[in-house]
Amino acid sequence: MAVESQRPAPERGAGGGSRDRPNSRRGRSRMLDAYLGDIEYLMRERLWSEAVPLALALPHICVAISDPALRSSPHDYLEWCQNWVRPSRTDSTATVPTADVLFRLAQSRAEVPDDESGTVVPAAALRQLRLRRLARATPLRRRSAISELVRIDAAHEPEREAALVLVDAVRRWYADRGALDVTVQSNLARLAILR
Repeated sequence: MAVESQRPAPERGAGGGSRDRPNSRRGRSRMLDAYLGDIEYLMRERLWSEAVPLALALPHICVAISDPALRSSPHDYLEWCQNWVRPSRTDSTATVPTADVLFRLAQSRAEVPDDESGTVVPAAALRQLRLRRLARATPLRRRSAISELVRIDAAHEPEREAALVLVDAVRRWYADRGALDVTVQSNLARLAILR
């Protein structure tokens, strides 16, 4: 043990030391992966009525887990969408709803309206994120790409298009920012241990 503690930390991302663990899982969150995987599964099965509300809550979830108080607001939702929602890396010709359209769709699907200030803890969305991790009645689903058939099915349906682009945006956001953000990682850990 004493010999290992005097060695410099290895350069690789994967290793046996506890210092290396954050880098070995960089870009991954089991909880977020399960949530996004469930949405993608629902889209592949064409269960849009279940997939769309989960997807429309994604910007609030991302904003909330980026905030130390787990809060989000309409302004934050719009800003997140403006920064992260863009055509898929594989399909740059796809139409992408604007941040305003996404927010209006989310508001139309919201179970509880925002208060006057608009700043709230998106408790229902965070609860769904947490419960997706806890409820594993169905076998774990393999992640596979959304087929072109599903994308065609979603075309010209604003809510369906929104679900597709939001899932892609969250994956991009987490890989580029969330995986490295201390607040995001801390909040995901807090959510993981809440029962």
